[in-house]
Amino acid sequence: MKMKLISLMLLAVSTGVFGAAGPLKEQALAVADAHRDSVLFLTAVVEVEFTAGDSPARKEERKVEALGTVISAEGLIVAPLSTLDPATAIDGRTVKGPQGPVKLSAKGATKEVKLLMPDGTEHEAEVTFKDPDLDLAFVRLKDADAVQLTPVDMKDGAEMHVLEDVILLGRLGKGLNREPVVMTNEVVSIIRKPRRFGKLNSQSLGMAVFNSDGKFVGLGVNRFNAGADGGGTPVPMNVVLPVEDLLDSASQVK
Repeated sequence: MKMKLISLMLLAVSTGVFGAAGPLKEQALAVADAHRDSVLFLTAVVEVEFTAGDSPARKEERKVEALGTVISAEGLIVAPLSTLDPATAIDGRTVKGPQGPVKLSAKGATKEVKLLMPDGTEHEAEVTFKDPDLDLAFVRLKDADAVQLTPVDMKDGAEMHVLEDVILLGRLGKGLNREPVVMTNEVVSIIRKPRRFGKLNSQSLGMAVFNSDGKFVGLGVNRFNAGADGGGTPVPMNVVLPVEDLLDSASQVK
């Protein structure tokens, strides 16, 4: 019986059953209260054109939903590009085919972009800038003056550190009424090459990440591994892009 109890306790720790407590819980609740509407869903229709080696190109349309984080009261929203344009996860990759390596080419056209507000209203938007290297898509509302937005403060952001407690904000999917999500986690690693990223012990794709002081530290994005020797299916690796890189990329938006 004692060994079973120890096993259950270890399982609870490894799966994060124990929730935040004390100051971290209080800060998480405060961040959620202040920024629950900073993370919203975007919908879009994406037309993707695929080519594999010398094979004829084929096209298909997809309807996608992606989490976006409001970074400007004037209507600028950022989201992982790979969630708004699936072509970016494929273009330029090499996979193993029956006759050897095959290079993939893909182009995506994102259209009919809309921002879904918590009250259920939809507002038209457009993708104004893509940064494939950082997996970022910047979206601008067409009627920003008619919408009250709650942006995160990127200019007062902070750096991530190993074993630092963090707070994540997101939203549930359509089936669960897109309700806000808040959870706590920790930074388990800092990747320094080829560029700096933070790694958490949970998924954070599209989620806004704050430190235990309530400062914005980054955005959950994807990095893609093409596999050994350039072959195999590209594998997405979820990381947190630091706020300083997000700021630098946002400065290129016109």
